[in-house]
Amino acid sequence: MKKTLFAVGVMCGLTLMLAGCKTKFDTQALNSLTSLSQITPADIKTQPLAIADSVKKDGIVGAVVIQADFPEEGNFFVINNIREWMSEQLGGTYEGVPENGQRMFDHYKRAVLADFQQNIIPDMPKMEGMECHKTMKFEKMHETERYVTYLYTQEGYAGGAHGWYLLQGQTFRKSDGRRIDYDIFRTELMDELADLVKDNIFAQYFDSDKKLFEDGLTLENNDFFPLPETAPIFREDGVEFIYQQYEISCYAAGLPACVVPYELIEPFLTQAGRWLVNAGQMAEN
Repeated sequence: MKKTLFAVGVMCGLTLMLAGCKTKFDTQALNSLTSLSQITPADIKTQPLAIADSVKKDGIVGAVVIQADFPEEGNFFVINNIREWMSEQLGGTYEGVPENGQRMFDHYKRAVLADFQQNIIPDMPKMEGMECHKTMKFEKMHETERYVTYLYTQEGYAGGAHGWYLLQGQTFRKSDGRRIDYDIFRTELMDELADLVKDNIFAQYFDSDKKLFEDGLTLENNDFFPLPETAPIFREDGVEFIYQQYEISCYAAGLPACVVPYELIEPFLTQAGRWLVNAGQMAEN
């Protein structure tokens, strides 16, 4: 009898716990799935978050800003992956649960301000009006039935001749939160994909100016053109490839980037990649 009462109590407790969760799961339904096409993920609903603060030492001001379209509702696996990705972009040191965006961003704000005080400001020239800053922003830039793409930008100044600027993104599959990277492309076609990106970078970013393109390259071997180190991102009009500062070219060249239309990128995709974009722009072409 005691065992029966205990079991009933446990079941009641679990029922109450699940009822209090924002995202509910039908375990039996999940276990019966045999195809991603059986999942119809909800749209990702976001809430804008913004944190700004500053510190002053030796007459120098250090300012930090963090802004985000923070995911609040949707497939749990997707929004949890997005939150973890955000944390990793900011340093990956937050030990709490990433569902509390305000608390997580406060942690990274304090880390930046501490770095300003301990490392950056002491090494900066003591000049009137001198300041350092760091701004980080997460933006939900595109969403379809099957994926959502976020863009992350970071810019700042910490002394020296000029500041820095970083631009990268991440696409997440909405059925399970998978982060999309180069494994979505066919392995045997990666060299051909790099050539395709090179042609589009030349045409779209350098305005087909061959001399400007070749003079700006900082590669050890210009005959080998690498794909960007950061993940390709799926946009409304195609897949975007973004090179960071100094990755393939000089500082003055900025961040070379190109968007390859889906009709050109489709032959390079794996079956999982084709499924991903099937409900997107490829279906309209």
